[in-house]
Amino acid sequence: MKHATLLPLAVICHLSLLPAALGAADRTDLHADLPASSAVKPEMYATGFEFAEGPVLDAEGNLFVVNYRVNGTIGRIAPDGTAGVFCDLQELVPAEGRAAQANGLKLDSEGRLIGSDSGAGRLLRIAADGKSAEVLADRWEGKRFNSLNDVALDQKGNIYFSDPGGSSEKNPIGSVYRYDITTATVSQLVTGLAFPNGLGVTPDQKHFCLSESERQRVLIFDLMEDGTLANRRVLIEFPIEPSPANPSGKYVPDGMVFDQAGRLYVATWTGGVVNVIEVPSGKLIRRYDAGGSRATNCHFHGGYLYVTVAAKEAVFRLKLGVQGYRYAASVGQ
Repeated sequence: MKHATLLPLAVICHLSLLPAALGAADRTDLHADLPASSAVKPEMYATGFEFAEGPVLDAEGNLFVVNYRVNGTIGRIAPDGTAGVFCDLQELVPAEGRAAQANGLKLDSEGRLIGSDSGAGRLLRIAADGKSAEVLADRWEGKRFNSLNDVALDQKGNIYFSDPGGSSEKNPIGSVYRYDITTATVSQLVTGLAFPNGLGVTPDQKHFCLSESERQRVLIFDLMEDGTLANRRVLIEFPIEPSPANPSGKYVPDGMVFDQAGRLYVATWTGGVVNVIEVPSGKLIRRYDAGGSRATNCHFHGGYLYVTVAAKEAVFRLKLGVQGYRYAASVGQ
């Protein structure tokens, strides 16, 4: 996530939603399967990223992250630590007048990478072998997208993506779109947002969650049968809590992912943590150290939560012992 400096916000305090000693499991804790916040220490997993974003792992445990070594590439790190460039988007699918650079990534049911091209403002689908790519969409109603940020899939394979390009709290022009996998058409789901960022469909397919970064909150919508969104409301607005580790006190939401129990994990651009939220109540139930500031996104695999941390040019992993939600058949979370 790259965006302008955030302006001070008037936030509604959610301190009442935080359990005592945030994350301390007790006999009444409905989330006792999650370790306490203080019990989880991030461990370095991979490094060497110009701007670490879009982590996704396949069933074999291969980790894909954007901007490996240089911007515009997608790197692949095998379970044995072997690392290399999976593909170079500027060579594979060049864009006239713009430099291709993926941000958010997901894997579809056929093992292809779905990527939001922030540099060229395109929705991409990259072959499972990394040797070819196609542009699924680059405009809506004839107008080019600005700068796509993140992607999400539903169980049917439809693709949801955010375009925050040029938006801010003073200029809330960000939008979210849906690519229909059957008709290959794009529809605009919501607009007028202050930097729409990470997004995801809940495991029960009934709700849609979205980080509105410049307003320091996560929105939730009802997801209708036809793919449209209804009943927009605030799931959680993060309180400002200054501390030695986070002087500004801001926890700006970025990328997100769900576990099998339907809990939402939100990486924070400022604050250096992953916030865990109960859905749809909006309760903040855990806050895990991400490994550094500018945590951009996260993904589950094998009981670990993998987090991209741009400030460290690295991927950290957190041993949580819970499984991620399998949003696509090929994704081994």
